[in-house]
Amino acid sequence: MRVGGTLAALALGLGGLSVQPVLAQDRAKESTEAEFDAEAGWSEFEQLLRGKYAYIDREDMDVDAQLARTRAVALEAKDRSELRRILHQTALTFSDPHLIVGPFDDDDYNIVMTSSDLAMRVADGRAVVADVRRDSAAFEAGLRPGDEVIAVDGVQALDAALLPYGPVIGEPTPLQLDYGLTLAVNGKRAGERSLVVRRVASGEVVTVSLANARVFARAVNERDPVSFSFVGVDGTVAVLRPNNSLGNNDTILAFDAALEQAIAAGATAVILDMRETPSGGNTEVARSIIGHFTDETTPYQMHRIPAFEREFTVPRQFVEYVMPRQPQFTGPVVVLHGKWTGSMGEGIVIGMDAATGAVSVGSDMGDLLGGLWNYDLEASGARVDLGGEALFHVDGTPREDFVADYPLSAASTAPDGSDPAVRRALEILAGEGE
Repeated sequence: MRVGGTLAALALGLGGLSVQPVLAQDRAKESTEAEFDAEAGWSEFEQLLRGKYAYIDREDMDVDAQLARTRAVALEAKDRSELRRILHQTALTFSDPHLIVGPFDDDDYNIVMTSSDLAMRVADGRAVVADVRRDSAAFEAGLRPGDEVIAVDGVQALDAALLPYGPVIGEPTPLQLDYGLTLAVNGKRAGERSLVVRRVASGEVVTVSLANARVFARAVNERDPVSFSFVGVDGTVAVLRPNNSLGNNDTILAFDAALEQAIAAGATAVILDMRETPSGGNTEVARSIIGHFTDETTPYQMHRIPAFEREFTVPRQFVEYVMPRQPQFTGPVVVLHGKWTGSMGEGIVIGMDAATGAVSVGSDMGDLLGGLWNYDLEASGARVDLGGEALFHVDGTPREDFVADYPLSAASTAPDGSDPAVRRALEILAGEGE
């Protein structure tokens, strides 16, 4: 039963009585609490995961054991708020930035990779910076790939890596440890972060205070939908970068205009920089961008929907196509990607590879799994985002397993602070690819 309906009925029932407002509120609260059913809330969530989540069958974790562990914790929840937090923590154990449970509060950890400026990994028992988002608070504070994070807000780094999971985590897998560590260093939705860091270049141990990672995320969203510049020795290589704008249909015309300007200015090559697309977007924008670089209708991404097969035993799989668009660019194209390439950004990367044969340069991407579906859960009041469609390169490779033609360990920031992906792209365009 929905809480709103119950409160309305209670109000009607008190209509003819002389009751103090405080008493009415107390009764409404008691009614709401009496309706809470932790087992119903958990069952609704687990049924959704097992039925609709395209990535429930995993080799990197024991899903049945994890859900059994969480169920025992969830059944002890005292109210919807506590249950929502437990469901949220359970979603995090899947190490999938597309699987999240809201609504959020200030004590929840920032959503990665959107509201993050550091990517982390555990190596030889140390918390190591894998990459740093360019121009972010972490970048400006001098953090670089290879630096070791010793402590996060006064907690030893590997202990802090378990905090986002709360009571639902058992012995973490390597992937869960990396994911939890990345969540921890990027902080919560409110407040700054304090990190104790050992710099790889000097061995110096310093304490750095960083602004909330959401500040930089908002700043990126306030930029023009597409950035445009020229680089290279002769200044004829055009760099086009969507600024986390793949869900904004204004990006279609903005990209059209930027490419038209590049062609008019005599661009000899294009670097399509997808390294600032952590929040994904929509397929209209994706297809519009890819269409500038192909002269024929061609497939760019494959979808598979396991939910239909689970429910009806009838598989559903289809291929999405991209069509040519004007202006057309026929010169060399290099696509850049990294940890802040997410969802539809990842789709553009694999689509450019499949449909245009563009050369790719970059690291592992954000690994936001699948095409996003959204659900509101009645028993818990939670909202769930999950990947309902498994997505693949047209050659059958899972999108999250794509490897660049020229792989980089860190694609946004080099240990010396320079831009490794643009530098590599220019080497390739100059014939220094090998």
